[in-house]
Amino acid sequence: MVNATEPLQHPSALLRLDRATGTLKQRQFQVSVLSGPDAGTSKALEGSLVVGSHQDAGITLTDTTVSRYHVEFTARPDGVRVKDLESKNGTWLGPTRVTEVIVEAQADISVGKTTLRVKMVEADLGVPQAQASFGPAIGASPAMKQLFGILEKVSPSDSTVLLLGETGTGKEVLARAIHDRSTRGRKGFVVVDCGAVAPSLIESELFGHVRGSFTGAVSDRNGAFLEGDGGTIFLDEIGELPLELQPKLLRVLEAGTVRRVGEDKQRSVDVRIVAATHRDLEAEVEAGRFRRDRYYRLAVVLVTVPPLRDRLDDLPLLAAHFVKTMGRGEFELPHGLMARFAAYHWPGNVRELRNLVERALANNDFEPLPTSDGAAPNARAMLGGGELTDLPFKEAKERLVESFTRDYLEAMLEKCNGNISQLAREAGIARNYVHRLVTRYGLKGHD
Repeated sequence: MVNATEPLQHPSALLRLDRATGTLKQRQFQVSVLSGPDAGTSKALEGSLVVGSHQDAGITLTDTTVSRYHVEFTARPDGVRVKDLESKNGTWLGPTRVTEVIVEAQADISVGKTTLRVKMVEADLGVPQAQASFGPAIGASPAMKQLFGILEKVSPSDSTVLLLGETGTGKEVLARAIHDRSTRGRKGFVVVDCGAVAPSLIESELFGHVRGSFTGAVSDRNGAFLEGDGGTIFLDEIGELPLELQPKLLRVLEAGTVRRVGEDKQRSVDVRIVAATHRDLEAEVEAGRFRRDRYYRLAVVLVTVPPLRDRLDDLPLLAAHFVKTMGRGEFELPHGLMARFAAYHWPGNVRELRNLVERALANNDFEPLPTSDGAAPNARAMLGGGELTDLPFKEAKERLVESFTRDYLEAMLEKCNGNISQLAREAGIARNYVHRLVTRYGLKGHD
């Protein structure tokens, strides 16, 4: 059984669930001036903070031996990045002059004649109360009730949220509910599907462009970040974003500025990011397809939405909800159909359940449904039976990939006598990634 809050234990998350007390703990960082002319000054570190003698610095020092923009502190899930900004007198950690270093818990940093202390503190957000709904999302299973309680707690903040989960689990529904419950709820909610936009157009889609900056740019466009200023941007399928664009997104996350394609001017934006992906981003980082620093910056609050097959307790509730929203009132689906639902492995998750209920009601016919043995049908059978052609291309493709992945793993496990290390070598993929896939699909293997 997948624990919906398991990723909160991951070292790359700033939010964790304390198993001993049941409370949510949020790591926060603070920069204080220990000694020097400005001793006693202190500021919470949210995102990035520049310390220097310039009046525009986040902490302005009167120490004449400090450069205008001397050092930058950036909060990351793995600690605080301390980066010297090419200062004249350098940034020092003890006797060592540093260009860039990660501070995990606490350290004293010397700049000129001033000593700064960066320190991690942990805030108690209280016990998340299990609840049966979160916005339009509903669930009767303990995993979903706990997930809803956690999201209720973190929604009012501006923390970046990364929703992990398979296609069709309802990540966009949850993202919109997070926005509605935040202080930005009356502002815009902008959705960008990074996997559905052509790679040549994704930069314009996100950051905008000026007229004439490329073929087809017949007028100025603001892009998602400028359109969503003051509100929330939901970056769906963030794992599909081209590698070359990831530094630009990181700049927006850290500096809060965007530059439209074909324009030199940097524009300030104030947005909250909620992102989602069905990919294993840790594996993508290891494979070099996803930048580690961007992963850390996105994974401030990291939660997994469990697949439907791991929360079958929700099936009756969800099915009844879909029947009602489709105008059939108190109509009850046949018990035999619900039994077949309970035996199915649901590669398309809640979205697939909704589609099947809709088809069953529309046809008044309950035959074109998944087989009771839960076996994933092959592509031609799915196409011929209308199971794929009833879906948009992207969803159909992802469903086929899910089916292929499971079948491939089963075949390879049989070939390798269940040896995961051998499977990883022959398949050319990381062993820890194979472990996650085997667990995800409920298969059995050994090292």
